[in-house]
Amino acid sequence: MNIPKIKNILFQLSIISLVIILVIAIRFEAITQTFQFDYDEGFNLMKAFLYSKGYSLYSQIWNDQPPLFTVILSNWLKLFSNSIFAARLLTLIFSAVLIWCFYQIIFLELGKFAALVGTILLFTSWLYIRLSISVMIGIPALALAMLSIYLLKIYKHNKNNLYLILSAGCFALSLQVKLFTVFLIPLILFDLLVADSKIQDIQKTRIALFKHISLWLIVLGSVYSLFGVLYQQFNNQEQLIFTHLKQPENLEVENFHNLKYLSYMIHQDYDYIFLAFIGILSIIYQKNKNGLLPFSWLVTAILILLNHQPLWYHYYPLLAIPICWLAAYGVALFYDLFLQSLQKDFQIININFKKILLPFSLAVIFISLVIMTPPNPHGSVPRNLELMQMVEKYKYLTNWVFTDNPMYAFYNDLIVPPEIAVMSYKRINSGDLTFTKMLGILKKYRPEQIILTRWTTQINNDKNIMDYINTHYSKTYANTAKTEEQYILK
Repeated sequence: MNIPKIKNILFQLSIISLVIILVIAIRFEAITQTFQFDYDEGFNLMKAFLYSKGYSLYSQIWNDQPPLFTVILSNWLKLFSNSIFAARLLTLIFSAVLIWCFYQIIFLELGKFAALVGTILLFTSWLYIRLSISVMIGIPALALAMLSIYLLKIYKHNKNNLYLILSAGCFALSLQVKLFTVFLIPLILFDLLVADSKIQDIQKTRIALFKHISLWLIVLGSVYSLFGVLYQQFNNQEQLIFTHLKQPENLEVENFHNLKYLSYMIHQDYDYIFLAFIGILSIIYQKNKNGLLPFSWLVTAILILLNHQPLWYHYYPLLAIPICWLAAYGVALFYDLFLQSLQKDFQIININFKKILLPFSLAVIFISLVIMTPPNPHGSVPRNLELMQMVEKYKYLTNWVFTDNPMYAFYNDLIVPPEIAVMSYKRINSGDLTFTKMLGILKKYRPEQIILTRWTTQINNDKNIMDYINTHYSKTYANTAKTEEQYILK
């Protein structure tokens, strides 16, 4: 038994646990009391709840995302009960893994100080903590991608193929959570290709490089395909792919103004972007090949987000990670220019003001940007306490709930028809879910409760649906704005 290795593993696990405890401590009320951070929380929870009841993904449960997070969340809730705290804790664990991997990668490249500062920057970047406690799939997918990159960095240092295989496997799992990390594949392969000179000497030939890249891709494809077949992912490409591609432009929604909304997101972290710019200059000046991955990541992500519609706030970590990674290079340069030179100057009691003028100026600019960058939190979905009480009132007479907001059903341990586990803007905007389909679902399941909170106006304006509802249901609740309603089967 290797005692030092065991101690190191326990130490690393304690760091991950510390991150989790820290977030729980500073955001305990938000984790436990916030009804819903985003509508996606309700969709993900309901998919997992239905899956735990034996319903199949894609064939029964409508799902426009890969299956892995739903499967993991479903089994997690079986272990720890269907509580919102347990579900958010799962995302937080993934976030802690992401933070840990991020620190380890920068530590290998730049040392402890830059790794610590870079990690703090990521941890405090716009909405990162909020996304870390939301039951959403972006952070878990990025956590597995960062774990893959970290394992690849280890492989590049010791040339053990096990790390290469594990890296590919983790990235396959990342894609099985959310496909938006797929753009990293060519960037990771390029990073593997342009390893430092020592690794080039070990590999010696292009054939060896080709073998390593081929092995990574083969394992990636095999693991991804295995999960795809296991959970029938490839049986319905309409849900997985075409829903995302059939998004007609809607200029009335701010998320379709890519440049404006992207500028809004980046505006939240101008101070970090300044450090990232210094980091890019450092990478270019020092010809540091390790910096190519975060730089190419940032450039590629910006190009993708400028063209992807609609653009949602929860895509921001795709930018925040490379920005903070590049910022760590800026911090490393700042550290070298300022602290080391200042220490030497004090030793000889002859301060060279020219040497410290540049880093001092950079520090002033950075602090100014921190002060100027406005806090701009993203609001959560409010809970209607009266409506929640009404749902609970009829809970024991209810088998099915027809709703555009499944969080109300989840909190009451009720299920929705699996075809409408996800009644998202994307699905309705793409034309996948029509009012005719909704009417068919109502007739098929005859749900005992109908709860409308999001698409109330649109549904009320459909004559066929409302004729059916008025014939078979009684309205038991409506708020003053008539945007939230409850109907009970007669």
